[in-house]
Amino acid sequence: MSLILVVYASSHGHTAKVAAAIATVLREAGQEVPLRDVATAGRLQVTDHDAVVVGGSVHGGHHQRELVQWGRHHAAALTEVPSAFFSVCLAAADDSEEGRQAARDYVEDFIDETGWTPRRTASFAGALQYREYDAPTRLIMRLIMARGHHPTDASHDHDYTDWAAVTRFARECVELVAGRTLGGAPA
Repeated sequence: MSLILVVYASSHGHTAKVAAAIATVLREAGQEVPLRDVATAGRLQVTDHDAVVVGGSVHGGHHQRELVQWGRHHAAALTEVPSAFFSVCLAAADDSEEGRQAARDYVEDFIDETGWTPRRTASFAGALQYREYDAPTRLIMRLIMARGHHPTDASHDHDYTDWAAVTRFARECVELVAGRTLGGAPA
């Protein structure tokens, strides 16, 4: 059994759901998986884990500031252990080359901002969580969605996440520790 840390930042709760789904797959594969919001992960020693999976969501064109700061602070340690990064954004829901490129750009921006290059990356479509948004955010999101001919019905949320892709990514994260023993030393 390996110890795989999952750290995430979530503004409206959807990225927390994605992180929890990843943690569940890792646990089902026999791994020990502490799951931490970035707000509670500051004092964790990254190198005490066999692998680390980090994720955040994109809002206003950027990942959460606290996640970027955490990644920058731990960049050297994250390079020492097998690591992966996932990004959750609505751009990934747009089935166009422009949407896919925007999602890739958000990941690249995170890597550039932190100085950490994870071994695996993924972008997942997020959710329109109208019921979680405050009134101004709900209005802005409805205007943005109307411009792109996407759902504007704010009476319920719209989940675009490809949960099978989340499961595949989590299984790839198990492979990060293949051939390693506890403590991160090569087998």
